[in-house]
Amino acid sequence: MILSRLKTALYDVLSDFLKGFDRRLKVLFVAIGLQNWSTSLPSQYNQLYATSLGANPIELGSLNSIGSLVNSIISAPLGWVIDRYGVKKMLLLGLALSAIVSGIYGCAFSWWMLIPAIILTQIGMRLIMPLTDIIIIGSTNPKRRALTMGFSRTIWAIPNIFAPVVAAIIVYNFGGINSQGIRPLYFVQLFLFILTIVIVSIMLKPLPTHFDEKSRSHHESKISFIEDYKTLIKSERWLKHWMIIMSVHRFGTGISMPFIPLWIVQVKGADPYLLGVLGTLSIATSLLLQIPMGRLADIIGRKKVYLILCPFVYSGTLLLVLAPDPLTLSIVGILGAIGMGSPGGGGIRGVRFIPFITMYWESVSAEKRGRLQGLTGIFGISGVIASLLGGFLWQNGYRELVLLLPILIEALILIPILIRIPENPQ
Repeated sequence: MILSRLKTALYDVLSDFLKGFDRRLKVLFVAIGLQNWSTSLPSQYNQLYATSLGANPIELGSLNSIGSLVNSIISAPLGWVIDRYGVKKMLLLGLALSAIVSGIYGCAFSWWMLIPAIILTQIGMRLIMPLTDIIIIGSTNPKRRALTMGFSRTIWAIPNIFAPVVAAIIVYNFGGINSQGIRPLYFVQLFLFILTIVIVSIMLKPLPTHFDEKSRSHHESKISFIEDYKTLIKSERWLKHWMIIMSVHRFGTGISMPFIPLWIVQVKGADPYLLGVLGTLSIATSLLLQIPMGRLADIIGRKKVYLILCPFVYSGTLLLVLAPDPLTLSIVGILGAIGMGSPGGGGIRGVRFIPFITMYWESVSAEKRGRLQGLTGIFGISGVIASLLGGFLWQNGYRELVLLLPILIEALILIPILIRIPENPQ
């Protein structure tokens, strides 16, 4: 009786909560949830797949450097196009590019064939999750933004719990951690990306663009690309700080990200099932903490919650290096580590990313968010140097330094700058 009433009460609370969402958000919860699951399916195996196709650590770092370089080159034009032509068209483009990437990975028979896929991946990354966040920020009350961002990640995390286990089963049954065993993951991913494209194209109502008719005529007669960015730079006091922060963030992550799977498998001796456990614990932690931490960020501030969670992430990175056995290593799935997984990461690291990125998007008004991403993305070129540096250190035996250096970079550079920036919900 009590259990039945509790279920009814929880259903009523959830129903009332969902009624407050814009229809666009509900479509995104489904579509991007599917895309997210598709992306996470082979995520632990991408670097291992490249090495099984013949890439050595230097070449692996070079692949990521190529992606970071392309990311920086296209960043400003993409940001400007987003502000002009709207989010939905560019989101569909990003999903289409991701589908092409899956096809390339699935058909590759040598590591150099992954080069165009790495390039397209970087373009797609700038057109999926960032644009999803722009829709969330633009469709949500400022007092509920971090909560909604956390809720979206929670909804997406529920099916993601099973992705590492499903991936491990597929890899194991198709031949283990080698190109033959990993390859089927990309064909499954391709099918799911195509399904996501269909959902978004049919069901997602586009956000209005922020160029009025007068501005649109001006842009048709004269490309004011440079003028628009000049206006952004002159009007935003803290923009230079965000440029530095995002550059440092990408540099620190870029050093270790390509090599963490290699560390876990080659140094710590993980098998597909331990990778599955790590991924599942990572997702489960995000599932449990995203909503409460998002709500806390709305109450006490995004910056404070981010800073509170930093020590946990740093502890996870240290534990990744020092873990004496697989059981201890599994705790890293809960804490997360800098460079582990996607840019947002999993575990507490993924939870920490939500207040950080919410504060970032709120630093400018809605009509400037595409250009904000475009301008700060230029400085992602630091990832080129970072990946090459990581590959050089790894190749020369400084593997622990590859994993630990990002902690020093964050603690000594990123955190002091972030502390200076005021929160400014738009």
